[in-house]
Amino acid sequence: MPSTEIPPDLVGQSGLYNSPDPLLRRLRLEEPSGKSINNLSKYFADKEVLILYAGSEYGENNIRGFHRDLSTLDSKYKSSSVIYISTDVLIQQAENVLKDKSWLRMTFFDNSDFAPIGEPLEKDWSVGLEEVKRGEEFLQAGEIELGVEKIEFGKEENENDYVRPLSRAGLTILMNVFSTPSVSIYHLPTHTFLSKNVNISLFKPENIDKNYKIWQGGETTSIKISDIIQKMKWTLFLLVLAIIYHLVIRFGGQQYDFIPKIMNGINGRFNGKI
Repeated sequence: MPSTEIPPDLVGQSGLYNSPDPLLRRLRLEEPSGKSINNLSKYFADKEVLILYAGSEYGENNIRGFHRDLSTLDSKYKSSSVIYISTDVLIQQAENVLKDKSWLRMTFFDNSDFAPIGEPLEKDWSVGLEEVKRGEEFLQAGEIELGVEKIEFGKEENENDYVRPLSRAGLTILMNVFSTPSVSIYHLPTHTFLSKNVNISLFKPENIDKNYKIWQGGETTSIKISDIIQKMKWTLFLLVLAIIYHLVIRFGGQQYDFIPKIMNGINGRFNGKI
């Protein structure tokens, strides 16, 4: 894929994008302390599963149990990383959520084009979004929707090529985020999203061991058409028979309508007529 000119502030810092994974190399990540992760290949060398969590301060009190489950997962499974994507417009709102959390986070300074939730439109929120990390030009949500840059998942990229990083808003478009909390599962070995808008109940202590094993193996926990067919196979079989029966009567004539005759015979036996 064509590479973009490296920003002056990034010269000599190829570790920020030196991963062949099409998603990971587009993320500008920080440790829980706020320190930048400057070498992706080294930091994520033993990682297999990314838990991408798009959240906001709004309603955070109602999902504290989910936050505890995420933190437990983060400490239990060393092959995973929880990455928080703040959808708030002020950094203090993000910090309020991240307080005492062990999760990684996307840098806040990316000029993400979020619309504030539940706030008057005339209020000016731009003052909180002036600084941009390292002078990079982050891909915004609108650009992703318009296809300014197409990201092809499922295969590796040249780790030596610089590409524009994703803003928080840009990543939420790839995750199909409609509201918060929203969680996506990304599998590093296969470079693919396994599941999007994952139900947070999957992270409960009684469920996470089974689900994480599925994710680690590169499989999805989302309901698939094959799962529905398997559970409803006998219902579908009877439905097919009913359709065939109806068609035979319609095109072959009433002489093939044997079910009423059978029912009459059964009723006659019960009534003592036969």
